[in-house]
Amino acid sequence: MRWQKKGLFSMLSTPMADRLHSRLGFTLIELLVVLSIIGVLVGLLLPAVQSAREAARRAQCSNNLKQVGIALNSYENTHLVYPSGRISTFVRGNGNCWGAFSQILPQLDQVTIFNSINFRMNPEPDSVYDTLATVNVTATETVLATLLCPSDGGPEVVRVGQSLFAGSNYLLNAGSGYTIAKQPSPKWIPKPNGIFFEDSAVSLARIKDGLSQTVAIGETVRSTSGAPSSDNGLTTFARDPLSGYVVPLNSHPLVTDQAYLDICIKGSVSSFRATRGAIWAYGHPGQTIYNHRRSPNDPRVDCRGGLVHETPTTDPWQSLTLNVTARSRHVGGVLSLFCDGRVQFVKNSISSSVWQGLGSRDGCEILSGSDY
Repeated sequence: MRWQKKGLFSMLSTPMADRLHSRLGFTLIELLVVLSIIGVLVGLLLPAVQSAREAARRAQCSNNLKQVGIALNSYENTHLVYPSGRISTFVRGNGNCWGAFSQILPQLDQVTIFNSINFRMNPEPDSVYDTLATVNVTATETVLATLLCPSDGGPEVVRVGQSLFAGSNYLLNAGSGYTIAKQPSPKWIPKPNGIFFEDSAVSLARIKDGLSQTVAIGETVRSTSGAPSSDNGLTTFARDPLSGYVVPLNSHPLVTDQAYLDICIKGSVSSFRATRGAIWAYGHPGQTIYNHRRSPNDPRVDCRGGLVHETPTTDPWQSLTLNVTARSRHVGGVLSLFCDGRVQFVKNSISSSVWQGLGSRDGCEILSGSDY
């Protein structure tokens, strides 16, 4: 028997081949099913990817704080005290208040920036009292990556007044009280019990609560709109009251929890400063200094009382107070640098009393690791 081989053209011309040929593509229903499956998979994977990215950002943020902790302890090894949170050398009424970060620049491997600073001039180059302070523009506009948390995606440089400044996501702990003045007014106000405040020089021996139970530095969410006019500031406040801090009418000082509620929550807002974390070089409540009065990421507004640019012998200067809590973009809490150099994530749910205990250096509170 002889078999005749058929060519491809002949084979494709059969009815069976025609039916197979018509099924080479997807039907609309099949395509929709495939797209639905892909959408479900993307929906499942996207949160995992975002979570992994945030974990990486949080790890970098923690590493930044550890580097700052090494710098602080290196400074302490040399000078036997931690740097001052706010140097109050008086220059033409503007205070000349350099903060702690400017003092540890050499320990942060930023010797060139440190050498460019004239500490006898103001950190604000557009100061109405000291126009010669423009000599410090190079330093104050320099972005220090070590002081920025990658989870906070705001601009690294903002305009405050007429000048540009580089910011910081890390604030210095003034304690569990309200004042940062070394000689507070009224005189019955307890003096600061944290690590960093006006002309502070805290040695390890003064941290009686222990290095492992005293916070040195906490996080903040940087303001992104700088310091606009008072009208624009109030507009910013109405739109986002947590994007900066409130200044009460007549710069009234904050001395008690009730005063904070009456003045900052229920009272009239004189102005709103969208400058939280805006100037790393400056020793200023809200910009580089916070306190442990309210728990992390508290939903109520931050607030500053007193004045920062008065003559140091006057009451407005001596009544310089704050209620600025720690904040972050991390879900559920903030990273805190302790005086022993370790970094720990502190949840928003921490009790106020424990948070206040971690903020004081000598309150002799009895705390355990399970408390936070």
